[in-house]
Amino acid sequence: MAKHFQGRTDEKGVPLTQWPAIQLEAAKYPHFVIVVLNEDEAMTDRQRRWYKGVCLTGLSDWNGETKDEWDYRLKIECGSEIFKVLKFTYGDMVYWRPESISGKSKKKMTEFIENILSKSITESWPVYPPDPDLRKVM
Repeated sequence: MAKHFQGRTDEKGVPLTQWPAIQLEAAKYPHFVIVVLNEDEAMTDRQRRWYKGVCLTGLSDWNGETKDEWDYRLKIECGSEIFKVLKFTYGDMVYWRPESISGKSKKKMTEFIENILSKSITESWPVYPPDPDLRKVM
């Protein structure tokens, strides 16, 4: 599962971040990608909270499927252009899973949220738009 790290740079542009933690996480995989976005491009905390707290929780409470099941379903049905499907192997078993929302840009998350809201209308899902102030910053 992908991890999301945030950090800042000092006045000279030197990253002030958790390099040891990033190196430990990267060492778990034979191949990895590090994406660097500036604060204006990065997904906002409010977008993340709406998706995980409002959307996934509401859908899970509505029909009893887990948040993970809804996360998978939404990424396939509403985010197939945004989330790559990754292959995982465990012994002889092969699993396919869409990538995490971590590292997605504000623009991509806005597109994903809009797709979810459109689909919720046609499917009668109890998903409600983020508050109007959130939409201004997306």
